[in-house]
Amino acid sequence: MESPRSALALAGALSLLLSGCTLFPSADRPWYEEADTQALLDSLADATALADDYTLDVGFGPRSEEDARTLLTYEVSSSPAAVRATLRTPEGPELVVVHPEGGQALLHDSQDLLGAPTEWVRGDALLPSPSPAEVLDLGSLADLVGLLSGMEGAEPGPAEDVGNTGTLPLHGVLPALADGAGPGERAALAPLLGDDVSGHLDVSVWVDAEGFPVRMESSGPVSSLWLEFSERGGTSFHVPNGDEVSEPVRD
Repeated sequence: MESPRSALALAGALSLLLSGCTLFPSADRPWYEEADTQALLDSLADATALADDYTLDVGFGPRSEEDARTLLTYEVSSSPAAVRATLRTPEGPELVVVHPEGGQALLHDSQDLLGAPTEWVRGDALLPSPSPAEVLDLGSLADLVGLLSGMEGAEPGPAEDVGNTGTLPLHGVLPALADGAGPGERAALAPLLGDDVSGHLDVSVWVDAEGFPVRMESSGPVSSLWLEFSERGGTSFHVPNGDEVSEPVRD
């Protein structure tokens, strides 16, 4: 699986360094009181591209049925280079898959459905389609976040803590795609809008003092989506190997 790190990281670091005085013009007041709203929005993609160790929770589903929503957790580690994806749905058991960089997917067979002698089973072919790691393309995460820079009518709300991080919430509208929008533009918006990209989308982003999008939310007429980062710079987990992993026995 492609590493979430990208060549945008260096460019992003330089961009944030050069734009620091624009984002936060005064050191005498809390950063969020004088932050430039558009500069914050413009920084989102570059700040996201810099992240290589993080936990990302993604929740989506019907707006009016919280119990019917699906939760995906991506744990991204640079050492070892791997992604652990955990899928929780209202109707099924938890699915955990580890994707080591350059290796096959490792499926956690906690209910011994595959008859293997170990809890971890090797094999990309065993995963559902789409697999948890394919629902959201982590390699293009910065591009997806960057779409929010096109938010219209962005209004800051009162400062809030998300987890242990102080943030400034920005609320606005992502306009509808033009009728002539190409497949690339529609594919980029699919994680936010689903199949229907005809209407506008109410969006919110909670930005920290570094210009990082700690939390994002979108809501349309039928469903909603939220993404929240945590454990940035501190996400790590054990990648099963050796005797911990075996081949499946049952088809």
